[in-house]
Amino acid sequence: MMAVGLSLKINPSKLPQIEMIFHLRLRYHLCIALLIFACVSEELRAQAPQGPPTPNQIKIPWGFQWGETQSHVEQSLKETKTTIVARKKIGDRDVLAVSGFVPHLLQQALFYFQSDSLNEIELQYGNKDWTSTQYRDFFDQTRSNIESKYGPGRVITQQKTRENQEVLETIIGYQWTQISATLQLFLFTAETANQAFRVVSLHYRGF
Repeated sequence: MMAVGLSLKINPSKLPQIEMIFHLRLRYHLCIALLIFACVSEELRAQAPQGPPTPNQIKIPWGFQWGETQSHVEQSLKETKTTIVARKKIGDRDVLAVSGFVPHLLQQALFYFQSDSLNEIELQYGNKDWTSTQYRDFFDQTRSNIESKYGPGRVITQQKTRENQEVLETIIGYQWTQISATLQLFLFTAETANQAFRVVSLHYRGF
C-alpha cells in the first residue's frame, strides 16, 4: 500500500465556491498523477513475473490501440456524439478532454499522448446528486466487475486525511497489472462542510 503526501494548503472559508471546487479538482489530479507515476515506476523496476495468466486481457476502451496518434484518435471521436471540450498539456503529455458520453455516469474521458503516441485513457464517473455512500457503492461494484474479468486487484493506496481541519480527503486505489497494460481504479473525495468534489476514475495505461 502506498501513501502519497500532498501539501496543498487550502482555507475553505477564504475561497469562493467556484475557486474552491477548482482547488479540490487540482488536489485530485495531483494525487492521482503521483500515484500512477509511483506505481508504474515500481512495476518497471520490479520486472517480476506477472503471476498466472488471466482468462481475459485488459481491453483498451472503445477499441483504441496504444501508440495511436492524436489526429487519428480525434478523427475517431468525430464519428461519435462526443465532444472534445479541452486540449491541454499535463507534464510532458498532451491531453484531450472529451465529454458527452452515454451513459451519463461517464462524465469525462481524458486521452493522454506522449510524443504523439496514445499511452493512457482516464475515465471519470460520477453523479452530482450522489452522496459519499453512493460513490463508495459504485466504486465497490466497479471493482467487483473488474475482478470478475481480471482477478483480484492490488491495493495501492487507502487513506483518509483532514487538511487544515476543513477538507476531509479520502483516496482508495486498486491496480491490475498485465504484460502490456495496467488498469487502476480510484475513489477520490474531498469534502468541506458545504462543498464536495467526488469522482470514481479508471486509468488504462500501456507500457
